[in-house]
Amino acid sequence: MKMEDKAATQIALHPFEQWLTERHKWLQTAAARMIKARALPDAAAINNLADLCILEASKQKSDQFEVVATGALAQPTGQASLRLRKISEITGVNAIKHGATLDFGTAGLFVIYGSNGSGKSGYSRLIKQICGSRAKEELLGNVFSKERPEPSARIHLAVGEGEKEGTWKLSDGPVSQLRHVHVFDSTVATLYFGAKNEATYEPSRMRFVSSLIKICDMVSGELTDRKNKLQSKLPRLPEDLAGTSSAKFLATMKAGITAEAIATACSYTKGMNEERISGEATLAEKDIPGRLRVIEREISALNIVKTMVQGWKEVLGDESLANLASVRATAIKKRKAAGEDAEKVFGGSPLEGVGQESWRELWEKAREFSVSHAYKGADFPNTTGDARCVLCQQPLVDEAKVRLTQFEKFVRGELEKDAADAERALNKLEKALPSLPDAKAWIVNTNPIKLEEQTAADWLSALVARRDAANTAVQTDQIPVVDWAALETPITEVSDTLLAEKKALTELLQDGKRKQLVARVQDLIACQWLSREQDAIQSEVQRLNTVATLAKAISLTSTSALTKKNTELADQELKGGYQDRFTKELEALNGARLPVEPKSKQQGKGKVTFSLSVKETGDDVKAESILSEGERRIIALAAFLADISGSGQPTPFVFDDPISSLDQDFEEHVVDRLVALARERQVIIFTHRLSLLTQVESTVKKLRDEAELKKQPAPVDLATISLRRLGQNVGLVADLSIRDAKPDKALNKIRNEAIVQLRKLHDAAEVEEYEQRAKGVCSDIRILVERCVETILLNNVLLRFRRSITTQNLIGKLAKIRSEDCAMIDDLMTRYSVFEHSQSSELPAECPDIEVIERDVDKLIEWIKEFSGRSVK
Repeated sequence: MKMEDKAATQIALHPFEQWLTERHKWLQTAAARMIKARALPDAAAINNLADLCILEASKQKSDQFEVVATGALAQPTGQASLRLRKISEITGVNAIKHGATLDFGTAGLFVIYGSNGSGKSGYSRLIKQICGSRAKEELLGNVFSKERPEPSARIHLAVGEGEKEGTWKLSDGPVSQLRHVHVFDSTVATLYFGAKNEATYEPSRMRFVSSLIKICDMVSGELTDRKNKLQSKLPRLPEDLAGTSSAKFLATMKAGITAEAIATACSYTKGMNEERISGEATLAEKDIPGRLRVIEREISALNIVKTMVQGWKEVLGDESLANLASVRATAIKKRKAAGEDAEKVFGGSPLEGVGQESWRELWEKAREFSVSHAYKGADFPNTTGDARCVLCQQPLVDEAKVRLTQFEKFVRGELEKDAADAERALNKLEKALPSLPDAKAWIVNTNPIKLEEQTAADWLSALVARRDAANTAVQTDQIPVVDWAALETPITEVSDTLLAEKKALTELLQDGKRKQLVARVQDLIACQWLSREQDAIQSEVQRLNTVATLAKAISLTSTSALTKKNTELADQELKGGYQDRFTKELEALNGARLPVEPKSKQQGKGKVTFSLSVKETGDDVKAESILSEGERRIIALAAFLADISGSGQPTPFVFDDPISSLDQDFEEHVVDRLVALARERQVIIFTHRLSLLTQVESTVKKLRDEAELKKQPAPVDLATISLRRLGQNVGLVADLSIRDAKPDKALNKIRNEAIVQLRKLHDAAEVEEYEQRAKGVCSDIRILVERCVETILLNNVLLRFRRSITTQNLIGKLAKIRSEDCAMIDDLMTRYSVFEHSQSSELPAECPDIEVIERDVDKLIEWIKEFSGRSVK
């Protein structure tokens, strides 16, 4: 409920509130919410608080964090008096009539009387919910009605000299302005007795801290459950790898490790894999010397392939073939130039082809024959004297001699010489081109490098094509490409593997090397495992980060500071006068003889209570073994009053039937204490006991009479109302309080109003409503007959539930009583008693006819008039 304040009051920060501001943010939020709800958080709220605790542990900000409002937990002095003025427009509360109003008026002491089932408990439950009593009960609607509106009411308060009002709904929680209104009933009384009937009391601030401890435990439990659910899903590293560096990494892996560190630890290269394979093969070898011999043979076979490929690459490589093509192109070019020159020189020769290659070969053979056989020592061609042609051996004529001389001059010329040199160079290179093996032989040769047959055959085909192209190509683009790496790479890999294995096996023959190799292979296997499980490791690190955050959050739920504070508050409370207040309250309730005393008691987890222990006995003595139920009720009431009276706040006290199980003596002292409390603040009493009502009236009248003698205003104003039930509706405030009204006035009201209404219902044949109204009227008549006996017949000399008998100036008028007076009273009591006392369901009470009711009311009115005017003889 929200109420309008005309002026805001600034309240200084109380030391207890200052202490609370120093607690963790999530705990301050829990405290603020608990103050608003006046109850411990439910499961959903605990879950939300756990989320806030995690946010705080993660150092994240959130607009959900709350703080306790200034003054919310303080116990200020000098605060304006507070009174419950009225509760109106009541809806959805038990079977209380819709729109009902309970007006407390301005009296300091207000008694609400009602028989069982009249709605008294419904009003009491409503007030407990509005005030947030720690013993509040579930507030239900009318379970017999199909309509179930949310419980609500209009609350009217008197604060100081002003008034406030506002609408309250059950979902709004308790009204903050009424948080210090305290309610005492049988439920609250039982709170002072635990399972062992040990009276206990815990001051409000200590209860608040204890509640915070409970919240800490609940939030800690929620966080722990979350943490326990985060089980590791990381596969277990094989036990035989426990001593590796990877195992150490896993063992020391914790929250906060970076992605870079994970990537480094999980790195597993191709080289590492080859090393692992080699190492495993080495360790698996049993005949090391034999294996070394095999390796040597494999290396020799590999070297043959390696040498062959290297030789081919040297001749058929890109550079060599580019040179061959270039030399061929040059030779062709120079030969062309020499041919063109020969054409110029021998253009008129009778035969064609002079200067061609075949001609040049013939010329060179002729030269060889001439200088070696025909004309030894003579230059070629020999054209002197009778020289003959070395080919046809005919005598040389002059023309022939000239032509031979020209031939030699041409051959010895520069162009021809260059062309011949170029062709010789080309011929040398062409002769250097290798012969290639056939496919079958080549496949056998490639076995050492473990090349697939098809791959080997394809590569050889490409090389043959390259070799063939090299015979004619004059440009590099005319030569097919060959992938030398297709052989060089496996040759290198196999060679490295064999050499590494050879080295490892050789070292393995040395002392201690095998152990080192085993360790290295194990380390490589572990690295391979890490690499394979890298995703799982990253997930595990995320889990560890979350677990660390939860662990930090759980540390924020520590109750050490709260436990220390409760111990401090316990010491303060004891020194603050609780013991003295309890003793005084017990004396005021006539319980000074009861052997009890308050003691502080540690209950663990900051739970410090004040145990009302039996004096001079062991701790194992149970209160129920010594004290009666009524004595325990007096002790609980004294503890309750000692608790709330220490606050110093002028707020109302609400007592719901506080004297159950008390004898007359205790009951009178309780009434005296309640009336005394009403001098300071509003006291509201719910009761179904006429004895309590009578004693309250008597005590207030006594105080009023004493004040009149002293010519002072009455110290306590008393107001009472009666609750009635009508059909399915309860909580109806009676139009006339039978006990408060004088009998003659009450009877006249019944005759002039109630009987008139009954007559209408009777004539309209409204049977059910008539019977309900008639029973209520008969009950009122029964009460009025009793009142007539007390106030008219006995002249107030003797009143029920009043201990004193008043005779002064009153007892003399008893002489007016006649036997017929007694007979009339006896007749009326007999006829109407069934409506005030329980009857067997087999013999239900029947209402008298309306004529009989009307006659009896008239008769009683006339008797009062006659008896009051009767003189004493």
